[in-house]
Amino acid sequence: MTRSLPLLFLAGIGAEIASIIWVGGMIGTVPTLLLMLVGGVAGLKLIKSAGMSVAAALRTPVNSAAPLQGLGAQAAAQSVSGLLFLLPGFFSDIVGLLLFLPPVRRWLGSRFRVDTNTVRPAGDRRFERVIEAEAVEISGEIEPPDRPLH
Repeated sequence: MTRSLPLLFLAGIGAEIASIIWVGGMIGTVPTLLLMLVGGVAGLKLIKSAGMSVAAALRTPVNSAAPLQGLGAQAAAQSVSGLLFLLPGFFSDIVGLLLFLPPVRRWLGSRFRVDTNTVRPAGDRRFERVIEAEAVEISGEIEPPDRPLH
């Protein structure tokens, strides 16, 4: 998998360049640049909205973690969607648009739920190792060793 990442990266760059050329040939240069600018602004708004929705959810009082389940994955999908809109090109905008759709975000949220039953309570310290030791304060100068260190 890691060997194919540079090839995937280059393929993505090629797809972005090809999409810009194709759209530019269809509608012209100035409308293409305006669409890319609008995509960048939309990406910034999506990222800001994702952060604000997480902050608002964390501020509301809850009795259980149920309302927060899947929220992180949904916010991450929305942030990645915004980042894809920020990239110049239209291939990444299509992928970002898919991540922006609520059914896709809900599906991702359900795939990455946290099981609250596996979270260990804060007072459970069975697995922590305690090592007792004594500290000794050294005052004065430290003498150099008699022989050189190698």
